[in-house]
This record gives sequence, C-alpha cells and structure tokens, in this order.
Amino acid sequence: MLIENISDLMVFTQAVKGGSLSAAGRELGISLAVASKRLQRLEEQLGVRLLNRSTRQLSLTDEGAEYYHYCVRILAELEEGEERVTRGSKEPKGNLKVTVPAAFGRLHIAPLVPEFLTRYPAIKLTLHLSDSLVDIIDQGYDLAVRIGELKDSSLVAKSIGLDRRVVVATPSYLARYGAPRTPQELAGHNALLFAGTDHWSFTGPSGEEVNIKVSGNLDTNNCDALREAIYADLGLALRPLWDVWKDLRDGGLVRLLPAYIPPVYPINAVYPSRRLMPKKTRIFIEHLLQRFGPIPYWDDLVGEAPADAARTS
Repeated sequence: MLIENISDLMVFTQAVKGGSLSAAGRELGISLAVASKRLQRLEEQLGVRLLNRSTRQLSLTDEGAEYYHYCVRILAELEEGEERVTRGSKEPKGNLKVTVPAAFGRLHIAPLVPEFLTRYPAIKLTLHLSDSLVDIIDQGYDLAVRIGELKDSSLVAKSIGLDRRVVVATPSYLARYGAPRTPQELAGHNALLFAGTDHWSFTGPSGEEVNIKVSGNLDTNNCDALREAIYADLGLALRPLWDVWKDLRDGGLVRLLPAYIPPVYPINAVYPSRRLMPKKTRIFIEHLLQRFGPIPYWDDLVGEAPADAARTS
C-alpha cells in the first residue's frame, strides 16, 4: 500500500509539530476543514488512528508516534531530492526552525539574522532562544547550536567556534580587594556563580590540573543578572569569552589568572543527518561560519589578556 497524497503526510507532521490542525493549516496555507479532511483520509488509508483529537489538544497514538518518525524522514528525503535535481537553479525557501542558547543567541546569532533573511527572502525563520535542551528531531527543529560536549551521538555536528572561559572582575573591585595570583587565592574572594558551578578547573602553566571550590553570595542562571552583579563590584566570575569579550576590549572588565586556563568546550551547529541536510539548513550554517570566521571575533582578545591582567598586579 502506498500513500496517495504527500500533502496528507505534511498535514500530519505539521499538526504534530504545531500541536493542532489549525497550526498545520496555517503553516501549509490551507483551511482547518481541508487539513482535517486530509488527516482523516490518511488515517482511513492506513486503517489506524494517528492522533487523539479533543477540543483543546492533539496527542499521538502509539501508532502515530511510530509513523511520525517515518514521515519526517520521508519528507526530508523528498526535500533533499528536490534540492539535488534543482541545485543551482532554485532559490532556497521554506521554513527553517533553529534553536540556540539564550545568551549566545542574543549576542551572536540574532544580529546575523537580518542579513540572512535579506539575502534569502523566501526562507521563513523561526529562531528559538532557550537554554533548555530540546529534542530537535521530536520537536521539528532543522538545526540547533549547542555549547559543550554532545550527549546525543545520533546528531551530526559542525564546529562554529570554541567556548573559552576567563575569570573576570571590574577594575574597581580589584582596586578594593586585589587580584588573585593563583587559583588557590580565589578562596579569599566572593565568587559570583552561574547555574551552581562552584568548582572551577584550570590547567596551570606547567600543565598541572587545578580544581578549586569557590563560594559566594550569588548564584543565578541568567547571564544579564550575573553581569549586573559583576559591574556592581560584588565579586569576580568565571565567564565565557564570547560573553565578555567587549568588556575586556573596552576595559570594563579585567581578565585574571591568565596563566591558568579553564576547560575549553566546543560550540557546534548540530542537525539530524548529514545526508538529509536541506539546502536552507546548509546555507544558514555557512552564513554563521562566514561571519564568525576561522577564529571567531570574540577570541581575538585571547592573546592580549595577559597584558591586561599584568596591569592589575
């Protein structure tokens, strides 16, 4: 048995992604009545119920959940096939759904969006900024930016940068309390914590590993709240270079302990399949790589940091 109408599969998958037949209809440009009729036709042809429908929500049946994964793969393969045979003669178009970490997305992804959409006006971008780790396959995302080691080995990763960490404080804080010269001296300072990270690790100048437990009077999971506390001279903090590079460049913050290097984590663009990557996803990744460059602009200050720290000693 073969499904007669690909549009029926599209209604089903969009209803799952959007949470309703109304959302599927809006996404596909059809009425609710048409969307409902196409879903009913698909269920009748299969002989199973795919979705439990109520006045408020849709939920997948067991059969629907299994069938949904096949539909996503089939539609992706069809899209890839269309792109391959029309490559070079067709403008990228369609919906592109991207999820990125909130602060990194606000600082480094969102500013690149206007240029991308101006260049590719037929693409409709949904940009989701959140620190929640979403399942990009189940929730219908084409692409995610992830910071740190990947836990899902089924995803394909493309490096777009590195997440280097630095210990920072304001010049006025250091004038009042002094600058720590070794990680052990961090115990004498108020450490402003991000998301409960109270163990700071470093590689020393001779390659030795140093692990220090720090403490302080603020622990927050919000980058802006932490920034406010740092600039209020409440303490020092371990921050990503991509978050504080402008502050270091402009002198608002000073890098400390430059001879001691915290762990470096990857920043990756991840997607479900290399073989099935749509053109719209590929050009978005290429756009990020072109704007970030081989050495992202936020890493340009790495070599200058020791001089900055030396001035506070």
